[in-house]
Amino acid sequence: MKPREKKFCRLLTVYADPIRAAQEVGYKHPEKAWQSLMGHEDVAEEIRRLCRNIRSVYESTAISGLYKLAFGGVSDALTLLYDKDMPPERLSGLDLSCVSEIKRTDKGVEIKFCDRMKALSQLVQLLDHDEENASSSGLLDAMMLSAEALGRLGAEKVNDDAV
Repeated sequence: MKPREKKFCRLLTVYADPIRAAQEVGYKHPEKAWQSLMGHEDVAEEIRRLCRNIRSVYESTAISGLYKLAFGGVSDALTLLYDKDMPPERLSGLDLSCVSEIKRTDKGVEIKFCDRMKALSQLVQLLDHDEENASSSGLLDAMMLSAEALGRLGAEKVNDDAV
């Protein structure tokens, strides 16, 4: 695979916009170039590989976040609740990741916490995801279908123009 094609693949997974990716790597006719590129198996495989990597990073981030919501501590939120004279610079050091809402009312501060059971349920669901789904790439699938449809439209236009 040529360096420009590799760059196209990387940019495509970042932008999710094949025309913009083709423009940025220097194709003169990006609206046609991306369709052609999607027909190359090595390009499609590189996009699949990059999408799997991105998905892995997002899944790991989601798992970490859900774990923190499900099992994280609430002591910093309670400190905020009961320490009325806390200096503003100390606020930035508090871990309030389990807090979904903070309200100041006439009775004081009201803190709502995230639903731990829902976070646990989502964590289990994410950890038990189907391997078949992990191997697919929604972005790549949509791009391939678009390229095929545009290719058919282009062929129909050529046939219509010939008549």
